[in-house]
Amino acid sequence: MSRADQERQLAHGHSRRPQTRWEDAQRIHSAALRYLCLGWSVIPVRPRGKTPLVHWQEYQQRLPGDTEVEAWFRHWRFANIGIITGKISGLVVLDVDPRHGGDQSLAEWRQRYGDLPESVRAMTGGGGRHIYFATPQRILGNRAGVMPGIDLRAEGGLVVAPPSIHPSGRHYAWEVSHQPGEIALAPLPPWLLQILQEGGEHVGHTLTYWRQLAKSGVEEGRRNDTIASFAGHLLWHGVDPDVALPLLLAWNRTYCRPPLDDAEVARVVQSIVKLHERHEPRL
Repeated sequence: MSRADQERQLAHGHSRRPQTRWEDAQRIHSAALRYLCLGWSVIPVRPRGKTPLVHWQEYQQRLPGDTEVEAWFRHWRFANIGIITGKISGLVVLDVDPRHGGDQSLAEWRQRYGDLPESVRAMTGGGGRHIYFATPQRILGNRAGVMPGIDLRAEGGLVVAPPSIHPSGRHYAWEVSHQPGEIALAPLPPWLLQILQEGGEHVGHTLTYWRQLAKSGVEEGRRNDTIASFAGHLLWHGVDPDVALPLLLAWNRTYCRPPLDDAEVARVVQSIVKLHERHEPRL
């Protein structure tokens, strides 16, 4: 089946008649409760967006209850579904964006290592894909730019899940025969786990990638991770933290859509500085 054919099919593997806004809301509400039954930590996020509507740090540590989820989706009737990744849900997710070279990166991996294992997969509504895996024993953090166009959503991360509605108006949708319940979550293949554990944010990054990133910027939902990755890149190449911070503040104000608050950028950069100092060789 072609990608175009898959995009015309939704979670149950068949095309459906157009839904009203209220029918869409009911499907999203029902799906949120289903994911909770799977042990996934779900939260409401902004309609046609990715921004959490609740203080979601708490739900990185505990699952919400049925009554909480019911109350959220009654209050925000047209909210999208967010799934918190990491240990709480037993999930890590590869976020593949073909606009930034994600399909080419997958093809490069396939040539080097073979196909990724069959697992739960979704289409994002914006032309991208989410590939779900079971979380490994070792905790993995979020990582932007594992390869060009591929980000990792792991501990403390969040993905928007089907049948949420993308800003384009299209639905997030499970790929045919790859929705939860139809196929088991696969573990990360050993070669990919090694890349994620040992390579840090520099694995797969090319000079072209950094040049494109510096000129193009990122949109909401990728800003924190990208600034963290950018900070790590600068520090890795010997840029002083007191130089890296003003550079990233200026880049954020110019290229992030919309810009983060300066205080948030400073917090992200400081966390990467501390991580860099812990791993810096002692002479």
